[in-house]
Amino acid sequence: MKKHLKFTWYKFLSWIDAYVRWCTRPKSKLMVAGRSLVSIGVIGLIGVTAFKFTYAAPDGSQLKFSVQESDLPLYITAVLLSITALGIVLIIIDAIIFIKDSKEANNILVEHIALYPPLSTSFASTVTKAYGRVTSNKIDISKYYEGGVLSKPEDAINNTHVLLESALTAHSNATGNSKAVVHYGGTPPVSFGFYAGYLVGNTTKVVLWDYERNAGLWHPLDRGFDDNRPLICFDEYQENSNEVALLMSISFDVDNVARACAPTKSLVTITMPEIHHDNMSSLSKLNDFLVEFRKLLNRLSRDGVKRVHVYCAAQASFNFSVGQQITKNHPSFVVYEYVHSSENKYPWGLEFNDSPDSSYKIIKS
Repeated sequence: MKKHLKFTWYKFLSWIDAYVRWCTRPKSKLMVAGRSLVSIGVIGLIGVTAFKFTYAAPDGSQLKFSVQESDLPLYITAVLLSITALGIVLIIIDAIIFIKDSKEANNILVEHIALYPPLSTSFASTVTKAYGRVTSNKIDISKYYEGGVLSKPEDAINNTHVLLESALTAHSNATGNSKAVVHYGGTPPVSFGFYAGYLVGNTTKVVLWDYERNAGLWHPLDRGFDDNRPLICFDEYQENSNEVALLMSISFDVDNVARACAPTKSLVTITMPEIHHDNMSSLSKLNDFLVEFRKLLNRLSRDGVKRVHVYCAAQASFNFSVGQQITKNHPSFVVYEYVHSSENKYPWGLEFNDSPDSSYKIIKS
């Protein structure tokens, strides 16, 4: 019950966000004309229905002049009411056009904001310059952080789920447009990136974006291919185990810490020959890896694995795209969150895909 109330609250917030976006977007000619007409009509009605003028002469006499509504010709009131009504109609038409355009937008932008402060270059403005008009959906979970640590993961994932569902609804409404595409970028926790990709799935057309820290710029994954590519190792994989841990060292080396926390000795390691930031910005390299990762998932399913524990350090686009490969035919996934200041370096994880009627849950480790 409590969870449903939170969903209702977050849905209400998403409606408020849509209203704010309508009010704060660049004003159309319809909107400007409508507001002007309403202002003229309302001010006119107020002025003529209660107009009073008093003039005091030097000799002490006064000249008073007042107009009551009953003193006015009926047509003046009718004209002012008509002007006000016309303005309201224009504003309503503008709102309808805004809703229609949002549904038919070619580019649905999803910006997943977490710990980091606003970046030097706007994600929305970068995508707009490259692709034209976008429908922007911000998933901001920064308020759930305290002291640099995500202290309320349950609230944060509920917020993420509802707002991402809203963005997917916008994409679904635009499916009649063959050019409709989702643009995903941001700085979410690893587990949230996996879940966002899982929720979107691999049938939706997605353009992945990364933030290049040194240059301070957003860019789509279109960088050239290089030989520094992930290597999958099954040397410690136990085929008779119901659970397996994936140790994925992409941006940082997680091997030693993850081994100490993993609840199983059945391990599959995925490592880069050279580990550093943003080393999976090549779309061709990422796509090649995703082919191998799908083979890994299918092998785990054939071997009867029921649960996969993920310890991963990688950029957001990588996490999202890997999450897209997970389907209902695959085992349950628990993606753990690294917290440097915690005695247990992976104090909690996000579990999903564990049953058809249970979308996700936070579990303590």
